[in-house]
Amino acid sequence: MSRWRSCCALVGLLAQGGCEDGVRAADERAVAADQRARELASLSGRPEIGAEGTSGGVASEVVERAAQDLATPPIVPAVPGGPPEDFGAIRPPRPPPGDGERTVHALAGFEVVAVYSLPDLSSPRLGYLRIGARAMVTPKIDDTGEGCEKGFHALAAGGYACASKGLIVDAEKAPYLYMPPPSPRVDAPIPYDYGVIVADGTPMWWRIPDAEEVMLAGQKYRAIAAAQAAKDAAAVEAAVPGKSSPSRAPDVKPDAPAGAVEPAGGAEPASTPEPAGGVKPAGEPAGGAEPAGGAEPASTPEPAPGDGAQGQEAAPPVELTEEEKAAIARREAAARKRAAERKKQEQEKERLLARKRARLPLNSQTPFMEAGFVVTLADKIREGGSSWWKTARGGYVQASRVGRKGTGDFHGGEIPADARVAFGFVWAERGASASARGEDGALKWKRKLEHRQFLAFAAEEEVGGRPYLVTSDGLYVRSGDLRLAAPATRPDGVEAWERWIDVDLERQLLVAYEGDIPVYATLISSGKRGTPEEPFLTPKGSYRITAKHISSSMDGNAASDGRYSIQDVPWAMFFSGNYALHGAFWHQKFGERRSHGCVNLGPSDARWLFYWTTPFVPEGWHGVNAHDGAPGSMVVIH
Repeated sequence: MSRWRSCCALVGLLAQGGCEDGVRAADERAVAADQRARELASLSGRPEIGAEGTSGGVASEVVERAAQDLATPPIVPAVPGGPPEDFGAIRPPRPPPGDGERTVHALAGFEVVAVYSLPDLSSPRLGYLRIGARAMVTPKIDDTGEGCEKGFHALAAGGYACASKGLIVDAEKAPYLYMPPPSPRVDAPIPYDYGVIVADGTPMWWRIPDAEEVMLAGQKYRAIAAAQAAKDAAAVEAAVPGKSSPSRAPDVKPDAPAGAVEPAGGAEPASTPEPAGGVKPAGEPAGGAEPAGGAEPASTPEPAPGDGAQGQEAAPPVELTEEEKAAIARREAAARKRAAERKKQEQEKERLLARKRARLPLNSQTPFMEAGFVVTLADKIREGGSSWWKTARGGYVQASRVGRKGTGDFHGGEIPADARVAFGFVWAERGASASARGEDGALKWKRKLEHRQFLAFAAEEEVGGRPYLVTSDGLYVRSGDLRLAAPATRPDGVEAWERWIDVDLERQLLVAYEGDIPVYATLISSGKRGTPEEPFLTPKGSYRITAKHISSSMDGNAASDGRYSIQDVPWAMFFSGNYALHGAFWHQKFGERRSHGCVNLGPSDARWLFYWTTPFVPEGWHGVNAHDGAPGSMVVIH
């Protein structure tokens, strides 16, 4: 075992993150999954996620084995000098259960359901299942630690999942899940369909909201945006001594009704609304304004006919009868009662809105998205007069705020056994010419080769004083039109039968080796040259793959590039902290530096390497972690 570098579990289960790009670690994801139990319960159509396992199962003496009996067996080659019989397998400390032992139906009900090496939440994590994954598992196995009251269940490949942490089990039938997300297309370069957010402040919901919740979410985002703008302005002012404060934007009141407009400049309205019923307060002049300077009006209106002769005193007011006074009092009391009822109704409405505002069904990790964020599309739903996209991670986004995201691909190629003298790619922008020898021995043009086309050569010759490389089928290509891979030496600690990867940052080339034999080559995009504060450079050195994910979401906030977020980046293979080899469907610049530090690959190349490197991902799992018994393939970056 000493020849293997001890590989950490990276960040355990990565569900979001990547490269220098900002990874959300396993423990954070596990906590988030627990917090989202209430959210995801609505997806399963049950009052809570998880169900009690059936009784029976593994005998107690098996569960309570001594620690020395759980040591990982040594790796022994099947034949001298060859790979072990279980090469690439996860090799958990306890043997996997047989088919006859797995009699219980199981479903991953959380976004991430961890697989532990032992029936103990404190044991190392071997990998994870994604929401919607189904499997047959063993009956309930008691928790040997603490925190999994409903018990563990063993999986076919080995390892244990906890029924209290998202594994839904049923001894009789397959558990129900409302609108299960699509399984990744593992047989295709692009495993999901993708959409791009077209407007800032787009909410991500864990269920479809009603119109009032949509309105409240808009208010919440505007309040957040206003607070951030004020914070940014204060930071700018503090950074520049003597700089005057920028003109303040109108206050955004988070509780203002949708569509309400504040008076320009924060001034009071031009007129004061009249009281209910249109009755003006006693003594108020017509028009609602006092005479200028408090003076008397410029003229006094003439008395109306019947009001008495000019110069004579007006007639005394008519005395109201007791019945009339009582009627007026009743009307005033009724008006006060109606006003009190209206106030009470408004207070109750505001109380309900406040409660609803505090319980908005927004995604707990990404409540609001910006234009350019990428999400994974599953099903399109029509509800409440609006269309919604459900994402592969169980969230909901208004369809009007999402556009289809185009995806691109690139691939290198496998290196034939009879063409390993040299290999590389056409690098002339105009393309290159392929020639063949005619009957007279002279070279004659055969066809055009495209820019970045992969070629492997069986020989090299000089023709007319110019160096040429020759394919196994007799095509001649000038060396000057090619970007060729440089030969690499197998690093220390890598066995003659082992798989490893060489990444040449200068040439932007990757070559996969089995021992000393190159078997695959492609172009990459490594970290670009950024700024001293954000260099974005891919780290050089020798590493081992620590975790692999069919897809892993990546996000970050770069000062030079702004915020970004991409759900389900395909075929991620992490080798050092947050740095990974992964598929990149959003650009076609392979062969040029472009990333934030990760090694970008065409999706077809990334998929080929994903299934070629170790450790292998067990069937039905979404991700796997390397460990002492299952080391990851080495990655050498120079």
